[in-house]
Amino acid sequence: MRGTDVTDMKRTYRTVKKGQFPEKLNIHLLKEFDLRYGENPNQPGAVYRFAGTSLAEFTNITLAKSGKGGLSATNLMDVTRALEILKFFKNPAVAVMKHTQPSGFATQYGENSLDKIYQLARDADARSAFGSVVVTNRPLDKNTAEAIVSTFVEGVAAPEFEEGALDIFSTKKDLRAIRYSNLDKLPKFTADDTSGLYDLKVLPSGRIVVQTPYLSSITGPEDMISDPLVRKNERQYVVQRDPTPGELEDLMTAWYVNMGVSSNGVVLVKNGLTVAIGSGQRERIGAIEQAITKSYQKALDKEKMAENTESFSWTPGGLSWQEMKKRLGHTPLEGAVLASDGFLPFRDSIDAVAQQGVTAIVQPGGSIRDHEIIQAVNEHKMAMAFTLERCFLH
Repeated sequence: MRGTDVTDMKRTYRTVKKGQFPEKLNIHLLKEFDLRYGENPNQPGAVYRFAGTSLAEFTNITLAKSGKGGLSATNLMDVTRALEILKFFKNPAVAVMKHTQPSGFATQYGENSLDKIYQLARDADARSAFGSVVVTNRPLDKNTAEAIVSTFVEGVAAPEFEEGALDIFSTKKDLRAIRYSNLDKLPKFTADDTSGLYDLKVLPSGRIVVQTPYLSSITGPEDMISDPLVRKNERQYVVQRDPTPGELEDLMTAWYVNMGVSSNGVVLVKNGLTVAIGSGQRERIGAIEQAITKSYQKALDKEKMAENTESFSWTPGGLSWQEMKKRLGHTPLEGAVLASDGFLPFRDSIDAVAQQGVTAIVQPGGSIRDHEIIQAVNEHKMAMAFTLERCFLH
């Protein structure tokens, strides 16, 4: 019989999760280096690392080329947030970061070289990529360096720089090049050791929220529930269609990228490339509507860039989806998949993306209306997987 019963998932949000936190917590920090400044020029800043853990040494971050007087806090946060995404990807991948979130992400699809992967990630949102920090999970070669300096980039980070790459970057005096090490040592899955590590959220009231680092239980497609079943009023509701192999691959990419997107966050992916990202919204449908709007704007922007006309300008923000679709001539989300960092509370989210051609969804599950969500997915002949875990980021 088809269906994995996930009815009790919603209890997760009402269940106390106690950790092993002492009444008095002594955290020892060792200073590594001073920053150019913190988040703003009027905020001096420095970087410290946890004493008693080898993770900081594993992920040694050093400047291969300086500029602008060194790193600011946001430069460093861009790099480390990108590593939190890239650590999940074995194939070549590039994250283009802006204000600690990905504006575009691409992983290898077919035989794409690193420079092509970068260009895809950059042009997923070329307007936001202006002044970005580019982070790769492979040594950076000359062709990729040439592509990076063709537009304005604040910084670039890679595990290594191949011969000639730093010479190319030297033509841009303000661009900073950063080496990091041992990406594969970063903890990412629930079985990984995080001894001595804490996720600290400093509150303006003289308090700190201490939690364990976020670890995912999704190590591969087999860990997602692709046939979720929920019981409601003595009836059973089950997703009828399994994701295709291509959809599964994109669902995994979208889920991992979503871990680096501020909640409420949604990520839409097609062929290993982010087509649109909705982030930081107060309501789930708002994040989806933002992402749909962006998908049209970015598609129109790419067409304009390809035309290379002297009168080039970014797509204005006041156009409706219908107006942009008429100008574009197609729906940019056709065949894409969507990842939501929290459960979908109403079927309006399903109806909105189905109208745009989205074919599959991954989400935590656990809404009291999961049965309505499943009904909507089946009506639109979509696939939907549950992760049974949430990945909020604030």
